[in-house]
Amino acid sequence: MLSAPRDRVWALFNDPERLSRLIPGCEKLEVISPTEFAGTLNIGIAAVKGVYAGKLKLDEVRPPEHYKMAVDGKGKQGFMRGSGTLDLVAKGPKETAVTYGGDVLIGGPLVQVGQRVIDSAAKMLIGQFFAAAEAELKAEAAGTVARQGFLINFWRYLMRLVRSLFSRS
Repeated sequence: MLSAPRDRVWALFNDPERLSRLIPGCEKLEVISPTEFAGTLNIGIAAVKGVYAGKLKLDEVRPPEHYKMAVDGKGKQGFMRGSGTLDLVAKGPKETAVTYGGDVLIGGPLVQVGQRVIDSAAKMLIGQFFAAAEAELKAEAAGTVARQGFLINFWRYLMRLVRSLFSRS
């Protein structure tokens, strides 16, 4: 759940400059066409670290609620191909529920890391992305600029995780 109206969340998720600040390890995100992007990520999963270049293509775009995406990336440490969907549902005038899902195929040395480690790393990276998105949306509403970066977004992710654990109790 993000604390902003659906149209603002949609705008954030479709602005390459702002989006590049939210994606953990993103070094570059370029627009190829309105529905195609190319980028470079510098990330590590366990002992397998490296730079990955790839492309993202959007399909079935229905602003401000849905798109389907296809991702294809590779680096010295392996490759990744995947597809997924993103859906935004307005939950009142100031909140948006984000639903996402997908499948990914990996190959190369990344496979040696193991599925559990990859799943855990993916959840952490997704958590950091949404923590950074929440900070970006709050800063936008306040007319300021959010500080972004790996450590600060990791901290935001941990704080969201702790708050969600305590809110379940």
